Amino acid sequence: MKFAVYHPWIYLHGGIERSLLELVRRSRHEWTIFTGCYDADHTFKEFQSLNVRQLRPTSVRRTYGGVLRSVLQAMLQKLPLDEDTDAIVVWCDGIGDMVTFRNRAVPVFNICSTPLRAAFDPVYEALALAQRGVLSRLPYRLFRQAFRAVDRLAWRNYAGVIATSAEVRQRIIDGRLYASGAQMAMAYPGVDWKDDVSDVDYQPFVLLPGRIMWTKNIELGIRTFLQADLPAPWRLVIAGFLDAKSAGYLARLKHAIGGDPRVEFVLSPTDGELAELYRTASFCLFTPLNEDWGIVPLEAMARAKPVIAVARGGPMESIVNGITGYLLEPGDEEGWSSAIRMLAFDPDGVKRIGTAAHGHVRRYSWGHFAGAVDDALANWMGLLTNLKGEAVAP
Repeated sequence: MKFAVYHPWIYLHGGIERSLLELVRRSRHEWTIFTGCYDADHTFKEFQSLNVRQLRPTSVRRTYGGVLRSVLQAMLQKLPLDEDTDAIVVWCDGIGDMVTFRNRAVPVFNICSTPLRAAFDPVYEALALAQRGVLSRLPYRLFRQAFRAVDRLAWRNYAGVIATSAEVRQRIIDGRLYASGAQMAMAYPGVDWKDDVSDVDYQPFVLLPGRIMWTKNIELGIRTFLQADLPAPWRLVIAGFLDAKSAGYLARLKHAIGGDPRVEFVLSPTDGELAELYRTASFCLFTPLNEDWGIVPLEAMARAKPVIAVARGGPMESIVNGITGYLLEPGDEEGWSSAIRMLAFDPDGVKRIGTAAHGHVRRYSWGHFAGAVDDALANWMGLLTNLKGEAVAP
């Protein structure tokens, strides 16, 4: 079968870009990728070998004006589909649902990494409101209510939904976007898992990888690492990708560190550089407060590294507390510092937990993910074909 997949932005080395790339590369179906923002120089280079088609530009700005322009652009966008396209798949992490209003000539499905967090994630909302003054909270609440109403209309256009974690599925249900049942499936994005992990090292540094933006709560990792007060040469390496809208956040992090040489930033690492950091780190931190899934813990565990993560959202599904890493409340900073010290001073324990983590994460391979998506789409298309045949039968 032939599918078109739409995502508003393909411009970073992010989890959604990686998941989209791996699905299209490994699927047994044929895919055309549509996007309103494609930056071939700053996303995964493998997209250049795929059928990526650029639409009218979609803004990456997260101001009210930028989001509104992106919403309107998606609502008005008519996808230039090939005549033999069987269905459209919207990869949803926010505004992508809006493209369904003008593109219902073929069945439309949804792979949901999360509904728009500003509208459907209470943890995100609480953080966003805490950062705003009294006067600016009203526009946020008005935007939230308006978007929720329109988004619920858009979700009526889906013939099936694939949630990328149980956390995401629950957000969908709680937001009254889609009901749990036969038309909702699950598929966990994954990692390139290899059986042999002999080529790993455990050098005296802690790795905090992932995009550098405020929702990642990187300051928690910095504070608790410094509070752990590990002896030299231990250091914290923060490695991630930064876009323009997060430059202010990075500046605040650096100001808070005050030039402490124990904290190092590696901005926009190459795939090879990031792989080497994973290979040689002693263990990893994962600090987002309510991540929908989280590729980072999987990548760390695939390289036999323990992960200390926030006990909310996706890590609650991927990490086995005390076995493959540690799950801690974000407010328990002493617990974080204690866990960092414990692992730093127990190299044998690090290797034991890392070995367990590597074995555990094999269930989240990219092959399993692509197969689950392919099967769900094929099943739903078969059901729709049978229903259509019954409808026209004499």
